[in-house]
Amino acid sequence: MRVLLVLCLSLAAAVAAPKSLPRQWMKCPKDGPKVDECLREAVLVAVKDLAENGAKEFGVFPIDPLFMSTLDIEQGSGPVAIDLRFKDVNFYGLKGAQLRSVKADVSNFRYKVSVLFPAGVSLKGNYKINGKVLVLPIRGEGKCDLQIENSTVEVDIIGKPVTKDGLVYAEVKDFKFVFETTRLRLQFENLFNGNKELSAQMNIFLNENWSEILQELKPAIQDAFGAAFLVISNRIFGKVPYDTLFL
Repeated sequence: MRVLLVLCLSLAAAVAAPKSLPRQWMKCPKDGPKVDECLREAVLVAVKDLAENGAKEFGVFPIDPLFMSTLDIEQGSGPVAIDLRFKDVNFYGLKGAQLRSVKADVSNFRYKVSVLFPAGVSLKGNYKINGKVLVLPIRGEGKCDLQIENSTVEVDIIGKPVTKDGLVYAEVKDFKFVFETTRLRLQFENLFNGNKELSAQMNIFLNENWSEILQELKPAIQDAFGAAFLVISNRIFGKVPYDTLFL
């Protein structure tokens, strides 16, 4: 599988590093018996604020919706063998995040976050597809709507210290994003050159076999979110000295 992701409007031009986090964000102690509990609340506050307002001081526009100008998936073999290209797509629903837990290893720049999206997330935009899904050929180009219902997400953030101008910052090297869902709903308009009957039948087929299809597409979706949030995380961590992130 080959995946190409291009982020565009979710990020503004970089600006000079601020000396502190936004005033409305929480700070937590570096250690102690309740640090994970505090960080769970702090991360939730930050995510909801970024979703609704962004953070201009870090060069980040609001991330709900999260805009991706291009997301290409080339799956060459297996049950789903397709060339699927998304263009100008928006991911909705990040403001509905519920933080279940945060496990922090502050000194080693390692964070594990468990998130629930009870209302789900959705992808809406333009698509172009050509290939085979299970045993059936598929092709088309137009609007699409993918609904990922009742999703749970496990995030593993791995960073390292970076010294700039005598101050230590955190650089996120890996942002692993793994999700599960109880249902994926797919709607592709204008399949088979606008043949309404074939298009309707294919959409029914896709939704009847959503679980098998998701298993093939999920790595690309996970990589896309991981890449997006790695960039966003470094916009923040790269501008605030690590020690000042905490009390």
